[in-house]
Amino acid sequence: MRVLTVVRAVGLRFLIVNRFPLAALDFALRLASAAVLSPSGRYRFLLAGIHPRVLSATLRRIRRLHDWPRAWVRTAHQYLLAAHERALAGEHRAAAELQRAAALCYHFGHVLVLDDLLRRRALYAVATRLYRAAAPQLDPPIRPVEVPWRDIVLPGYLVTPGSSPAPLVVFLNGASTSKEETVSWARPFLQRGIGVLALDTPGSGEVASHIPAAPGQEDIGWAILETAHQLPGVDGRKVALLGVSLRGAYAVQVAHAVPEFSAVVSVTAPFDPRLYVDALGDLVRHDVAFAAGVTPAELAQLAPALALTDIAPRLRTPLFVVGAGRDLVVPPQESIRLFRSAGGPKRLLFLRKANHVAFTHLEQWTSAVATWLAAVLTC
Repeated sequence: MRVLTVVRAVGLRFLIVNRFPLAALDFALRLASAAVLSPSGRYRFLLAGIHPRVLSATLRRIRRLHDWPRAWVRTAHQYLLAAHERALAGEHRAAAELQRAAALCYHFGHVLVLDDLLRRRALYAVATRLYRAAAPQLDPPIRPVEVPWRDIVLPGYLVTPGSSPAPLVVFLNGASTSKEETVSWARPFLQRGIGVLALDTPGSGEVASHIPAAPGQEDIGWAILETAHQLPGVDGRKVALLGVSLRGAYAVQVAHAVPEFSAVVSVTAPFDPRLYVDALGDLVRHDVAFAAGVTPAELAQLAPALALTDIAPRLRTPLFVVGAGRDLVVPPQESIRLFRSAGGPKRLLFLRKANHVAFTHLEQWTSAVATWLAAVLTC
């Protein structure tokens, strides 16, 4: 009966794919290298600005999981050399773009370091340093900001459509994304007059080394709103949340706890992981465990705190749900369950051919969400 319940909750394809252990993935890499990564699997890196030929060369160098960070660091060094040459030629904006790409290579390199926490943090520290130095010279310029919360600060990157106060959407990371990656999704929102704050929260980005994600952190919402009133070019009365993957559920929890938010967007988020936490693949389990500061074996204990079954029906904040039919990280049915359960104004965009976070359709869903937010935030 338990197996049938899981199959109904996640689908047979999701269950089969997630049964492959890390050892099987490592063996496949030895046979063919990471160059076998599908076009849909490459979208995330291409969207981050990694050139297709550079990405292909990087993937070909990966013949086992242990090679992953080393290959990305080598690619980062190539971008840094090109950035140095552009800077010497006086092409500072081009140099900044190349340094941004190098930073993201370090970021991508760190996410598959599964057995060495110090190395994982060291690689991401280089990513943050490189990105912070390049950010002011990017187009549009990106400003670092800090959100004071409890006894720490949450670092973020702010980009606004102009100097006049504009509505704001706050991006919350998934288990393996960071503000350096998500801030690059800002353009559709800027085009519709909405500013973007990409924020690291507990368990993600720079904050991961200080405090893990845990139940009871919804008061971050009050900290965000207080800071929004002080940010240049931001209308602190019109602030929305956008969370992806793990933080897609967290965004709903925060919006429920802090109803002053004008809207909330949840992208390929878990709705009731109690039904399938034991069926998750090894890579997903490691990612979520890192974010939560636990071991993969302890994830089942956290699943009840992530469930939205009680919260969603009581949510009154306008909600936009993005689902993905080919999601192999969070079961595709979860987005539909969230949408059906939500109690307030709501909209669903279900992309049947999209992967997790709908990276394959990122331009489509960010444009749709930005259009919806522009209408909601200007009411």
